[in-house]
Amino acid sequence: MRFFHVGDLHFGKMLHNVPLIEEDQPFWVEQLLAAADEYQPDAVVIAGDVYDRQVPPPEAMRLFDHMVTELSRRGICVLVIPGNHDSAARLSHVSGLLTSHNIYIAGDLHRELRHVTLERDGVKTCFWLMPYIFPKLVADAAVLGRDDIQTYDQAARALLSAQETRPDACNVLVAHQNVLSGGIAPEHSGSETIIGGLGEIGADAFDGFDYVALGHIHNAQPIGRETIRYSGCPLYYDFSETDRRKDLTMVTVGPGKKIEVSAVEIPLRHRLARRSGTLADLLAWGEALEDKDALYVQCILEDAHLPYGAMEQLQEVFGDCLVNIKREPSRPAGEGEGAFSGEAGEGTQGAALSVKDLFGRFISEQTGRYPDRIQDEAVEKLLELQERQGGELISDHRNVPAGDSQEIADLLLGAVTEEPQ
Repeated sequence: MRFFHVGDLHFGKMLHNVPLIEEDQPFWVEQLLAAADEYQPDAVVIAGDVYDRQVPPPEAMRLFDHMVTELSRRGICVLVIPGNHDSAARLSHVSGLLTSHNIYIAGDLHRELRHVTLERDGVKTCFWLMPYIFPKLVADAAVLGRDDIQTYDQAARALLSAQETRPDACNVLVAHQNVLSGGIAPEHSGSETIIGGLGEIGADAFDGFDYVALGHIHNAQPIGRETIRYSGCPLYYDFSETDRRKDLTMVTVGPGKKIEVSAVEIPLRHRLARRSGTLADLLAWGEALEDKDALYVQCILEDAHLPYGAMEQLQEVFGDCLVNIKREPSRPAGEGEGAFSGEAGEGTQGAALSVKDLFGRFISEQTGRYPDRIQDEAVEKLLELQERQGGELISDHRNVPAGDSQEIADLLLGAVTEEPQ
């Protein structure tokens, strides 16, 4: 019995300003199908976050439809759970009909998890599909009907203890949670939305299962034991993942519940490359860089003072493969506060970044360009107005003095009516 374990597809996701649904995600789906043709798995397990948001764009829905249709046409069983980015109701729409084509999608949570048993060459494997859970959902009367469940860990243990696993089969749990082992968290990447210790579940909560196919963490890794694993996300969704491998996880179940996990390398449309240095360093690197069409590039400028025309020069050398430019200038000896650093929110000597610097960082990371003169002036004007209010931020527009609003309006109207230079 063999199956592919994937998760965190995030169809519809953007890498900075690049819509991955246009090239990278469709390319990956075709490579997955090619791997299925080569290795002939009995099933493909998708451990949540099929889409990047609960209301996915039509292109993302069409791509998922194409993927599961082609897998089903090959006689491969597809088992899917919703992650925290998915809408369980939307994802499991017409799931009853899909079951007749060996496509099983978990929807609403019930006391008994949806489970499917497959058999090949006398080896039985039972797949238990657990949608993304949180304490209130599990405690609800429609599931366990308990009022003593307060944490994610309690919710997982209570729900899983209510399942009657099959002693004659290898029991595989498919889940999408934040799992720790001995208090040690898995290695995260910059593309996840987990904050702090949100939703922590101890790995020993899964002791009743022979293999646990996890999603939610974007770096592929075991947690606790070799058979509790995150598959990781299939593509590069953040430059913090540049040095990570993006292989396909294949699980083989043999007689006596013997489990072997292997990595299948599949091609990607683009890989990531990033480099820190002065403008001169980065331009030289770009000139020597080969096969740019297969790369997405991030440049991190370290010049203490931004050279004139830096953005234009970088874009000319790197072309379309340049998707992000950051500035993390080194601080010359004796220079005061205000320089960026590699850590968000702090200067190179631990001093807090100014609001204007933070705004500049945000704009450059989102657009690949630094704020222009008008944006700078608008931020300065807003900070000036804030000072007039004693340093207090005004969150309700109804409390903004009319004169302050007029000043901002005059500034912006003046900008759009200026003569071109």
